[in-house]
Amino acid sequence: LSMSHDIQLKQMQPVYWGLLHGINDLVAGWLLATYTLTEDYNSSFLYISLYAIIAFGGQVPVGFWLDKRKDIRDFAFISLISLPIAVLSFFISIEMAIIISGIASAVVHVTGGTVCLQVHQNKAGPLGLFTAPGVLGLNVGSVLGGAGLLLPSMLMLSILVLSILIFRARLPQYKSAEKKQSELDSHDLAMLLILLFMCFRSFLFDVVNYVAENYENGILYLGISAFLGKIMGGFIADKMGVKKFIYITLITALLLFQFGKENIYMLCAGIAFLQSSVPVTLLMMGQSLPLHPASASSFSLGLSIVLAGLPLFLVTDKKQIFDNFDKAGFSALVFAVLLLVAIVAMRFYTTWLERKRE
Repeated sequence: LSMSHDIQLKQMQPVYWGLLHGINDLVAGWLLATYTLTEDYNSSFLYISLYAIIAFGGQVPVGFWLDKRKDIRDFAFISLISLPIAVLSFFISIEMAIIISGIASAVVHVTGGTVCLQVHQNKAGPLGLFTAPGVLGLNVGSVLGGAGLLLPSMLMLSILVLSILIFRARLPQYKSAEKKQSELDSHDLAMLLILLFMCFRSFLFDVVNYVAENYENGILYLGISAFLGKIMGGFIADKMGVKKFIYITLITALLLFQFGKENIYMLCAGIAFLQSSVPVTLLMMGQSLPLHPASASSFSLGLSIVLAGLPLFLVTDKKQIFDNFDKAGFSALVFAVLLLVAIVAMRFYTTWLERKRE
């Protein structure tokens, strides 16, 4: 009975880490929104970019580090201590708080993803429970910029409660698969990356700007849609089959983005279909890198977002890139380059891992 109770507690970890993920992103959204209300455009863009680089790009070195240390408990402690430090730093320096929040975000994403891959192998549903609250938390936090002292107090209390629950549920031991590292079929990988980048193109350069300009609460609607898409998508994929599910959802998302730009309901449906693929791609990346679950988590939740956002960081004139992405040739060229970079990076990393093991 004791062993059965321990297993049940461990199976609650995706729920607890999902809630922590949501609070983490809520803190980030709140800090960034508060900063943009008081600073000029250039400073705001600088710290938003800095946060994105640390929070998403920083997941890759955190993933390498966790796979090397193989100690989930230490990284869980870092996650649970860095987040309240970020909240408290707000009262000293908001710039420092944003940077610490980025570090906390990188560690929370990688550690939570690794925990969920360890607890529920070959299931996308629990991964949806972990990934879903993030985007909703970020959107809710973004509308709470300028909130008073009540919000930080509630955040600190929530983090304390989750810390108790996470450690009470007994974190899983770090385990890597005992089989040789497998790779996704190259055709499947290419198709998935192409479709993901096409959907990210529509999301980043068409949907967000249109909704933000034409609907007062448009971003919040999209956050709710993304949350529901991830929650439902993981469990539906487990029933339907991963490959069939991801092709259907991503193609449907692309069609909804292209033909529903002036309809908020079609846009929200497109976001739900797009985001439903997130827990599935995390699962597939975990299966592709079974010996390195933390790196798999960082590639799926961090590196993919960095690659999708590269055009925004590399081009100074943002209006120009929005205009040019309406041209099919330019769009195809940019995402072909991103696809090539992603494939080369994955090949380089897997080759490096093989040589290291030898």
